[in-house]
Amino acid sequence: MGNYKHDPIFGKIVELARGELITAIDRSNIGLWLWDIDNDIIETSQGMLRLTGFDTLPGMTRGEVLSWLLHPDDIERTRDATRRLFDSGESYETLCRMRHASGRYSWALTRGTLVHDGNGKPTHLIGVVRVLDDLERVKKDLFRSEEIARLGNWSVDTGTGELEWSQGAFTQLGFEPFSFAPTLDFARSLYPPEERLKIEQIIEQALETKEPFEYQTRIQRDGQPEKHFRFRGAVETGITGEAVGYYGTLQDISDEIERDNQIRQAQKLESIGKLTGGVAHDFNNLLAVILGNLELLQEEHRGVGGEDFIESAIEATLRGAGLTRNMLSFARRAELEPTQQDINSVVRHTKNWIARTLREDILIETSLLAGLWSTEVDQNSLESALLNLILNARDAMPDGGSLTIETANMRIEEEYIQTRHEDIEPGRYVMLAVSDTGEGIHQDNLSSVFDPFFTTKQAGKGSGMGLSMVQGFVKQSGGSIQVYSELGLGTTFKLYFKACETDGSRPKIEPETENDAAANRGKTRILLVEDEAEVLSILQAILRSVGFCVVTATSGDEALKIFKKDTEFDLLMTDIVMPGSLKGTALATELRRLKKELPVVFLSGYANEATVHGNGLRPRDIRLMKPVSRKDLLRSVDKALNLRDK
Repeated sequence: MGNYKHDPIFGKIVELARGELITAIDRSNIGLWLWDIDNDIIETSQGMLRLTGFDTLPGMTRGEVLSWLLHPDDIERTRDATRRLFDSGESYETLCRMRHASGRYSWALTRGTLVHDGNGKPTHLIGVVRVLDDLERVKKDLFRSEEIARLGNWSVDTGTGELEWSQGAFTQLGFEPFSFAPTLDFARSLYPPEERLKIEQIIEQALETKEPFEYQTRIQRDGQPEKHFRFRGAVETGITGEAVGYYGTLQDISDEIERDNQIRQAQKLESIGKLTGGVAHDFNNLLAVILGNLELLQEEHRGVGGEDFIESAIEATLRGAGLTRNMLSFARRAELEPTQQDINSVVRHTKNWIARTLREDILIETSLLAGLWSTEVDQNSLESALLNLILNARDAMPDGGSLTIETANMRIEEEYIQTRHEDIEPGRYVMLAVSDTGEGIHQDNLSSVFDPFFTTKQAGKGSGMGLSMVQGFVKQSGGSIQVYSELGLGTTFKLYFKACETDGSRPKIEPETENDAAANRGKTRILLVEDEAEVLSILQAILRSVGFCVVTATSGDEALKIFKKDTEFDLLMTDIVMPGSLKGTALATELRRLKKELPVVFLSGYANEATVHGNGLRPRDIRLMKPVSRKDLLRSVDKALNLRDK
């Protein structure tokens, strides 16, 4: 009798009843095939013919058999299994769709074994094919369900410490299914080091209480993006009631986490917006009174003394106004005036003057793309954002280093947007990047760098609003901002702005000269409407100090009555939010029914009120945010009158 080491009973059956064994195999719904490796010929059993419904399967090459019998999508998977068998001796097992003579496909499980010659060289591969029974179909359906739900199943035997993963578990974690045998130590090594002890404690407690458990963690493999997973588990008990194992599911919840982050960010923006909007109007009215009085004092005390104190107070007032604007910008409620811009020109202009303020141990380099697309963006906000990034880079390099400003044309596709979870539209974008070789940002702080008032600088060294303002401006402009950083290597901020569909020159309006404007002021009548008495008094004093004839009103209703009696006004200057039935925009609409081309300068303590509260705006109307300096106020009045005459 032959030597059958692994199964002597099977060997005995083979010796005693070869013919009966062949008959039994044929009747068991199993097919056999034999691949002659050297000659590349496959022979099949009668059982294979019954499984496939063909009358004959003539000897063919392996490639021909695969093309003949297997679903096209499963051929490469079968070849991969064969390569692993030859390369590393791994077991040969495939789950593929096999074609029947009727044209339908059935799921079939194939297991293979190599036959070697006396020198250890593989000569044949024996395959055993079985069409799946109900249990195998359940497994197949389970795998399909895992794919759809992005789930994986796992189980642990507490007695042996053995860990098993389903095909879905391998797939969700980014591994080739069944390409290795996972261990508990390996699985634990996938968790972040700072979370491993907490996870082990959760499982140990569950084993003691026999209660279900759940935890979330992050997993990041080399060269792959970080993913978030939710693990849910239950404890299996034996007949004594003691825990004999635990099992459960793992689910990729990265998209869910990202959606939650976006919702929290949106809620944060909404909260900041409501907070800022609630205080901006009143706060800026107070600043307007302070600024106006200071500037009037400055005019009266020129050459007398005390100018430095007044100038210092003016600068402090403007910083207070800037803080409010930054908060509005972060909340995306600032009023932007986008114009077609060449970002390269903005970078060159900014570099020319900012270089003089940086330390000598910081080298500024630029890499500006020739032929850069134009983009529509608010120039002042862009310059402010660039300045913020440059100053942050400077502070990140206390011992010196290199600062690089780069521009490029980018095409952002839908796939990139989904991968990065960005809320921008696909299309052409202009990229502006600012990089430094500084200390870098710790991974724990990266997700917070755009939060308002978050700063890693020493007390008094930063407000924490700079990057918040930059992000708000970029997002409000329809763009995106990304940050990349490594400790000890440096940080890069990349800003993306939507490129213009067509490039064209911006229309230019030649301003009226100061002398021309001043000569016309004495002939100009202005209807000034403001409900805050102190603000009204300051504005009136500034306008009259340069020769304008000013008539005042404290509400829109009062202003309408004045205008109906006397329409010989050259300009309406009005606050937007006022008591009474007529807000600023509604007042402008009513007055223009009586005088169609009446120019209007809108004043507001909250930049976005003009958009929110009415439809009385025209493209040429000027909107100013309080507090406004004397110089800007007079320039805006002159500009409005100049546009009227063109």
